[in-house]
Amino acid sequence: MNSMQLLYGGFALACLLVYYKLEAPPNALYDYWLTLAAGLQCMAFARLAIDSTDSAAEGLSEKTLWAFVIAHVTRISTTVWGEGYIPEDNTGDVYLYQGLELGAVILVIFQVMRMGAVRSGHDVGQGMERWTQLIGMVALAAVLAYFTKSTGHDDYWADLLWMFSTWMDCFALAPQVHLLATGASKVDESATHFAGLTLASSIVFGAFWFRVSYDRYQDFEREGALIFFKAIVFASALRVALCATYFYLFKGVLKKKPDYELCAADEL
Repeated sequence: MNSMQLLYGGFALACLLVYYKLEAPPNALYDYWLTLAAGLQCMAFARLAIDSTDSAAEGLSEKTLWAFVIAHVTRISTTVWGEGYIPEDNTGDVYLYQGLELGAVILVIFQVMRMGAVRSGHDVGQGMERWTQLIGMVALAAVLAYFTKSTGHDDYWADLLWMFSTWMDCFALAPQVHLLATGASKVDESATHFAGLTLASSIVFGAFWFRVSYDRYQDFEREGALIFFKAIVFASALRVALCATYFYLFKGVLKKKPDYELCAADEL
């Protein structure tokens, strides 16, 4: 059994165990979807770290990874001590959601540092992206967070930071989509699992917030939080759309990759 089978098998068993032991109050019946989304994203970063050990991960946007770093670090800074925006089922007793988020932070920071070092030595991807992309995303996410934040933490800064992290997560793949659509002629096959798991995570995350918004629409309306309701639904949908576009473009570029490249020794 190889490492991929072990990783996916262990993840599946962990999901079954959590679901079997799950206990949730009536208002938190779907909170495990949020934990599953965090687990899938953590798995995506784990697969990326494992699969690209000896490669420069061509076609993978460094600015996208930095955006993920900012989003996850910001979010975990609000969820490790606050009670807002975290699952209210019994997985909270063992801090499972926060543990998965922390794991994702460690893995993505490790990957972006290693990828930067490998690329600097191989001259791969240098100059193809601009820091202005990331700066623009941060600025836009901050402005949107200011106007769309909720009161889940009952703390102004914690609520602002959490909503900022949500918008950053939503925009994170924009540099990646732009890179594949306009610049990258090659992609590293090692990122295949990252692309698929990131898409799966975004779908589960979006399903959770669509379900919560559907069930609690009247509560949002009564509390005057419809702006947050509309924002979280839009952000979730945009995140899924960007992830799906990335996966589609990734597979499209991968199919164009020749199975065999002629080298100097083969020439007549």
